[in-house]
Amino acid sequence: MHGLAPILGLTTLVSLPLLAQPQEPAQQPAAEVVSLGQGTVIAAEGMEFRVWPRSYAGQMVLMDVAEHGGWIEKGQPMARLDRRSLEKQLEAAELGAEQAEMDLHATQERAEMQMESLEWSLRRKEMALDRAAQELDSWEEFELEQAEANQRLSAMFREHGLEDALDELMQLEAMYTDDELTDATEEIVLKRSRRNLERSRISADLQERQAAHTRETDWERTGMMRHVALEEAEMAVHHARREAEMTMHSIEMGLGAAERKLRDARQLLEDLHPDAEMLAMVAPARGVLLHGGLDSGGASRHMDGGQLAPRQVAFSIIQPGKYAVKMSLSAEQMSQCSNGQSVDVKFGEATMSGQLEIDRYAGPGGYAARIMLDGEQAQLAAGDSVSVSFRKG
Repeated sequence: MHGLAPILGLTTLVSLPLLAQPQEPAQQPAAEVVSLGQGTVIAAEGMEFRVWPRSYAGQMVLMDVAEHGGWIEKGQPMARLDRRSLEKQLEAAELGAEQAEMDLHATQERAEMQMESLEWSLRRKEMALDRAAQELDSWEEFELEQAEANQRLSAMFREHGLEDALDELMQLEAMYTDDELTDATEEIVLKRSRRNLERSRISADLQERQAAHTRETDWERTGMMRHVALEEAEMAVHHARREAEMTMHSIEMGLGAAERKLRDARQLLEDLHPDAEMLAMVAPARGVLLHGGLDSGGASRHMDGGQLAPRQVAFSIIQPGKYAVKMSLSAEQMSQCSNGQSVDVKFGEATMSGQLEIDRYAGPGGYAARIMLDGEQAQLAAGDSVSVSFRKG
């Protein structure tokens, strides 16, 4: 029995190591780092100051420019501009407003005189029209009738004169026959009476012919001339009214132009005053002063004697430590990352994190991207160059 025990124990010892052998842990593959290239540090937030004059159109020459990256307090001058051109424009604007006001007053005075002249001229032509109408009515309703009555009266006188001459001759002939006067006296008296009768007949005939001519020509001409005078007066009134309308329109146009000139001159002067305040170029807030805009990355620099371009960002004021990174991505890089993705930003030995924001529309240099850095980064400054990457997998 004791001889079998060692054999069984050996069998057990040999089989145990096969069950208790330890296992080595599996190694994880390292994450791939994808580089997105270089970016430029810019201010994450701040206040931009741009010179956008409303009316000033002169040069803006910079003087006493504050240092880029220096601290500035609210109300301190960021730079000073040569104001000689502005002061000349202000003086010219004041003189222009005064002249425009004088021109408007003179235009109003001339307009008033022209209107008075127009009213009087039109009134005179209307009076002439009334007079022409009255003269025509007088001719047709009274004067012609009177002339005809006078002609009838003259004809009656002529007729009665002839009758009287004839009666006188007949009476003389009868008287000389009855009284048996001498032949010599009879001849003289009768001859004279016959001559008077003959002259009366000739005169009556001439007067009748003259009366007929007057009726056919003079009276017809008089009526026609008075009709023409009335038509001419009506036309003169019509033309005067049209001329008055055109002149009134011209006066209104002139007054409107003078009023607009004055309004523009006053507006120019009114706009130049805030322009003068803007050109004082004082800091709107306290902070770090940058030349150029927030996205310029410190590339802009202003120098004394340089000219400032209007409507462009001249200065920016930021709070230190709050920065972002701007960069441009190619189409291939764009396909490897996504909007809102976390990225690493390395500056020297320091590594920072941030969120990637990508413009989905490509520009001339590729896809514009912006990285908002987490927290405050006191070691950075606008314009610093950094490298950007992210871990894939």
